[in-house]
Parts: sequence; C-alpha cells; structure tokens
Amino acid sequence: MRFVVYCLILFAVFGGVSYGQDLMETYQQVQVSDPRLKIDALGVEIGVSRKKQSFGALLPQVSINANVTSNTRRSEGFPIDHYSGKRYTLSINQTVFDLQKLYAWQRSGAVLEEFEFHLSETEAVVRLDTIERYFALLQANDELALVKEEHRAVQAKKDQTQALYDKQLVKITELYEIIARLDKLESDEVDAVQQVSFAQESLSELTQQRVGSLARLIDGKELVLSTGYLPDHTEHLITTNPTLKALKKSIKAAKLNLKQQKSGHYPVVGAQLSKQQSDIGFDNSTSRISDTEVAGLTLTMPIFSGGATSARVAEARQQLAISKATFDQEHRKAVKELKDEFQRVDGLSRRIKANKKAVESARKSYEAMDKSFNLMIATVTDVLDAQQVYLESKRSLKQALYDYIVSSVRLKYKIGILDDESVHKVNSWLDTESTDY
Repeated sequence: MRFVVYCLILFAVFGGVSYGQDLMETYQQVQVSDPRLKIDALGVEIGVSRKKQSFGALLPQVSINANVTSNTRRSEGFPIDHYSGKRYTLSINQTVFDLQKLYAWQRSGAVLEEFEFHLSETEAVVRLDTIERYFALLQANDELALVKEEHRAVQAKKDQTQALYDKQLVKITELYEIIARLDKLESDEVDAVQQVSFAQESLSELTQQRVGSLARLIDGKELVLSTGYLPDHTEHLITTNPTLKALKKSIKAAKLNLKQQKSGHYPVVGAQLSKQQSDIGFDNSTSRISDTEVAGLTLTMPIFSGGATSARVAEARQQLAISKATFDQEHRKAVKELKDEFQRVDGLSRRIKANKKAVESARKSYEAMDKSFNLMIATVTDVLDAQQVYLESKRSLKQALYDYIVSSVRLKYKIGILDDESVHKVNSWLDTESTDY
C-alpha cells in the first residue's frame, strides 16, 4: 500500500505536469553551439594578437649570436695552420623615432575595437535568430492545433448531420459539403505537420539538439517590450548600433593607415647597443680574445623609392573615402529600417486589440449559428462558414501576437539594444507548464 501511495506521489510531482523548454534554455544551447559566435570570438583574439605584434615592434629587440668556426690557413712558405675560433655577440636595438610603427600600433587598436563590435553585432544577431525561430515553431504548432481543432469540430458536425440525414431532416448536399470540408482539412493538416517539421529543423540547426515541447505564451499576458521614442533612437543610433560603431572604428583605422603610409616619407631613428667577445680577427685569422662594446645611433632618411610610398598613400586615401561612404550608406539604411520597424510595432499593437474584439465577436456568431442549426433554422453551410470565420480570427490574433513579439525584438536589434535582458523579458511571457503539444 505504501508503495502505491509513493508511486502516486511521484506521478503527481513529476509525471502529472509537462514542462516545456523555454526561450532562455534554448538560447543557452545556441550560445554553446553557434559557430558564428565562435568565429567572431576568435576574430577578437586575432585582433588582440595583432595589437601585441604591433606594440612589440616598438619595444627593444634583443638577440644573442654565437659563432664557432674551424679554420685552415695556408700561406706560401709557411706550414698549414689549423685553429678554431669563437665569437659571441649580444645586441639590443631600440626604436627611437619611427612613425610608421607607432601608427601601425594605434591602427591595430582601432581594428581590435572593430572586431569587438562585430562580435557584439553577431551576439545580437544570434539572439534575434533564436527568438525568431523559437516563435516560428510556436506559430507552426499553433497552426497545426487550429487545423486539428477545426477538423474535430467539422467531424462532430458531420456525425450530427449524418444522423439528421438518416432521419431525412437535411439534404444530401449538406452532408457532401461537410465531407468535402473534411477532405480539405486533412490536406491542410498534412501541410501544417510539414511546416512544424521545417520549423523544428530550423531551430535544431541553432541548438544542435532535438527540439522537444516548447513553453507557450501565457494566455492574457500583456506583451510590452519598452522601445522608447523614435527621435531619440534615430539621433543616438551611431552610439548604440554595433554595426555603425564598428564602421566608425573602420574609419578611424583607415585614417591611421593613411598616417602610417605618409610616414614612409619621414626619417627613422634607432639606437643600438652591442657587446662582442671574439678570438677571430681580420679575414678569419686567429687573434687574442677581445671584448668589444658598441653604442650607436642610426638615422635613416628615405629619398626615393620609385614612387611606391606615394602610391601607398594614394591607396590609403581611397580606402578612407570608401570607409566613410560605407558608413554613410549603412547609417541611412539603419535609420530607414529603424523607422519602418517602429511603425510596424505600433501598428501591430493596435492590430492585436482589434483582433481580440474580432475573436470575441466571431465566437458569439459561431455559437449563435450552431444553436440555430440545432433548431433547424440555419444550414450546415452557415455553421461551417461561421466556424471558419471564428477560427480565422483566432489565427489572425495568434499571428498578430507573434508578429508583435518578433517585430519588437527586431526593433531593439535595429536600435542596437537587444541584450540578454531583452531575451529574459520575452522569456517571462512564456509558461513552462503550458507546452505546445
């Protein structure tokens, strides 16, 4: 008896409730598996390495050289002389004045920041992609559920009509119409199942895991994702949008590249320190061990390089012009897309309110028509038409809700403020105990 009670408790706790995978769990799976994040994260690491390389060129360069020789000397009138020699050299070179190396280091810093903004952009794209595919699957499941709901209702009406026809209370044409409607719904159900399969595969591509049941929207939940004011966003778009911020750093890098190429006309000053110990003399002749210490200052002044330096300056100038034009192009595009998305979100919020009223009106109409049919006042066609209007209004409401969520998130992405907190906010609209199956 105790064992039976224990099993019932376990079933009530673990088996009685079906928990669906929510958006945050899905997003965490994507963060681990999405190669786009890995690629751009590695790009940042490359930028860090390049900056270190450029900075290393400004630091002292220290080297040690060892040379051991075996010599044979033949001189006319003298016996052949065999001897060995050794030479050890420690040298230190330090750049004193080299604008090319300085600007190269500064440019590598700007490129690193550009890589970091590209990573931020990719992270936002992954968030948006995850939300879009998650709700695309929810919408596909809802569509399948609506088709099944309509199929069950029409099947019940077919059974009722069949019974009435057997009593010769309705015409055969009404029964045929219901059968035709059922055949079409079976075809619609096949299409809906296929769309669910496509949506599942699309989401699985991101998570690299099999997609189970998903948490659904909480019924009656007020969906509000703060989007602020359009003029403020368009004014500050350059400072919030990661793509535009990356392009700004690209312009900065192009400017430093131009300075770097112009520096090819300037002199280079370097300092050298060296210490040498050797027992090899002139012409590899043997000599006493000697220690030599040298301190030097080198000035290199470029005079003529066949026009290569001027050509590099011209190329860098054109690259800077291209970077500026690209930024202007992307900024205009971003502003337009931001305005369009803002208007779309505003329209969808009003559409949701209208659709809620339409659903309620269509429900009352369908119930009234169904009662009229039971009283033999309305025909089956009237009932089926009212039912279709009701289900279509429910479908439109679901579509508006999903469109509003995705458009609100897409608007945040366009602004450049789609962060993890936004994903948490959308996830709060989901009920893990209410699944899509």
